[in-house]
Amino acid sequence: MSKTFEQSCRESALQIAEIVISKQHDYGHDNILAFREQGLVVRLWDKISRLKNLIWKNATPKNESIQDTFTDIGGYAIIGLMLLNNTFTNKLKKEKKNGKD
Repeated sequence: MSKTFEQSCRESALQIAEIVISKQHDYGHDNILAFREQGLVVRLWDKISRLKNLIWKNATPKNESIQDTFTDIGGYAIIGLMLLNNTFTNKLKKEKKNGKD
């Protein structure tokens, strides 16, 4: 049985959230807080430029795929919303030994 649009949307959002959480454990808050929303604009600009080049030129990426690029854009959008909602600096849960929290 195929998934509904709603199920697929939630699944994609949860996949992005898991990547954002994992990277947050690796990098912490400071790299985003140094430049906040302005830093996100620069990062998003880089991702959009990359995406434009890959799609317009129909290029085969050597490193970061189109899917990876869209995932990063979604992740930065989540971080931006968290900054606006003052939840970005909420405490991280400790990771379990198997890598999941």
